[in-house]
Amino acid sequence: MVLIPEEELEQRMRGEVEPFLEKTASKGRLRGELYYELYPLEEAKGTLVISHGSTESCVKFHEFIYYALQEGYSCAILDHRGHGFSLREGKDPGVVHVTDFALYAQDLHDFVQGIVWHAMPKGPLYLYGHSMGGCIAADYLERWPEDFDKAILNAPMLGLDMGKLPPWAGLLFCRLQCLLGKGEEKLYFQEDFSPSKDFASSCASSRARYDWYHGLRCAESAFQLSASSYAWTREAILASKRVMSGVEKIQIPVLMFQAETDGLVSPVAQEEFVKRLKQGRLIKVAHSKHEIYRSENSVLEPYYGQIFGFLAE
Repeated sequence: MVLIPEEELEQRMRGEVEPFLEKTASKGRLRGELYYELYPLEEAKGTLVISHGSTESCVKFHEFIYYALQEGYSCAILDHRGHGFSLREGKDPGVVHVTDFALYAQDLHDFVQGIVWHAMPKGPLYLYGHSMGGCIAADYLERWPEDFDKAILNAPMLGLDMGKLPPWAGLLFCRLQCLLGKGEEKLYFQEDFSPSKDFASSCASSRARYDWYHGLRCAESAFQLSASSYAWTREAILASKRVMSGVEKIQIPVLMFQAETDGLVSPVAQEEFVKRLKQGRLIKVAHSKHEIYRSENSVLEPYYGQIFGFLAE
């Protein structure tokens, strides 16, 4: 496949990709609360349902969706609760907050069965989950194992990388903060969104792709999520443990990508998860950070080749 040259990314996204997607898209709200976008193709090879990561949105995956459409796959994506144009559970719209992590998978299941199955062309159904969305995807596959034909997990959050702090200590600390009535507050070491660019510490390795979405974030407050609440972190740790304990329920083929440089999620948990899958395959992506899909073209070319090759097998 032919990727957009990085030096032309902003121009091509504004002049070509976004106008094309706007003409193709069908937009709506699930239960009047959760924003979604559908991109149907009449002669599709299948439909790819995308589950985004924490602090992200549908719009962040528009380039990814554009390439998938070019490869013949319809796409469907939902802004998870607390993200993008969907409802917020907490008072601070810049903090990712949820009271029960299982609600994410339930929302996605309602989206698939209530919207995707009826609105999209018939054919194979595939699931792509990134980071938090990867944990949601794994939770979904364990609870409703017959909905999807294949799944792709991109740097999935199957265990948080908390540095020198062990997970049990992080969980205990977050539980304590919740008991003190601080569940909706952002973690003490995280900061509010800033319009100042900070590419070096970002999760993207392509400067052009970072700059493109950062510009969109500066222009739209709904995209300015930048932190997680104590309750979300508590729920994320518990969800990761729950998902790791139910791996054997997943029967479909799963392709997992692991970033070479990733300070957010645990590579050990990812590797253990794949080992326990009935049909699992792990690909370690060199020269990539957590957001592999926002890597430089030299990394994305084989990455997309592996994704669409896997779907076509």
